[in-house]
Amino acid sequence: MAKRRRNENNIVDSILTMLVSLIGWIIIIFFRLICFIYDVISFYTSGYKQKSGTSFFKTYFNKGLYGEFCLYRKVCRLFGKAFVLTNIYLDSINTETTEIDVLSISNKGIYVYEMKNYSGFIYGSETDKQWTQVLNKWTKNKFYNPLRQNYAHTKAIEKFLDVCEQQIFPIVVFSNRSKLSKISITKDQNVFQYRDAIRFVKNKEKNHLNQITDKQKETYLVKLLTRTKMTDEFKEKHIEEIKMLREKKS
Repeated sequence: MAKRRRNENNIVDSILTMLVSLIGWIIIIFFRLICFIYDVISFYTSGYKQKSGTSFFKTYFNKGLYGEFCLYRKVCRLFGKAFVLTNIYLDSINTETTEIDVLSISNKGIYVYEMKNYSGFIYGSETDKQWTQVLNKWTKNKFYNPLRQNYAHTKAIEKFLDVCEQQIFPIVVFSNRSKLSKISITKDQNVFQYRDAIRFVKNKEKNHLNQITDKQKETYLVKLLTRTKMTDEFKEKHIEEIKMLREKKS
């Protein structure tokens, strides 16, 4: 009798364990579905599709592109989508062209973002030509020094827009899954995890002096539009949105 009772208890325990596991999986799937729907909606409503020239699924299933999209979306919340661009192609010194992941313009300055959607420990210094991503003792990946990469971007912006270095804020952004304790850089080199990069920008916007007028913002943006993947129709629509924003302010 006691043995039978123990067997019944074991069956009940097994059923409960299965139910808890099933409920857990349902919650995870539901949460991921909500995130997926949010990604789809924001991909089209933020203007990222037109500005990047990439499809949703190509972006969603490519780690690098998805990281750029998430950064773009967050930056749009800070500045408004009218003054945020992505995939800008400018003439470069060392190569024919250089591609800027994400760029935003405000009265405080021009923010130039280089997004690295990497996890693991990141090793490198300002002078290293290559940095290293370490996932485990068997997996190490080399990649070009992002400080050098973003330096080329800022120089291209300086030349193309005819602005001074002080008006540009270069920012290298790694995912929150990365560990940056192993990199050796000075404080003036802006290398952050995603969350800290956003804090840095917010702090600049709050405390930095204005150095770009509203008219200059519009001029820079219209000029940069000529170097993006947007269609002519979308560029014209984008310029009209900027004009409407200016009219609202006046």
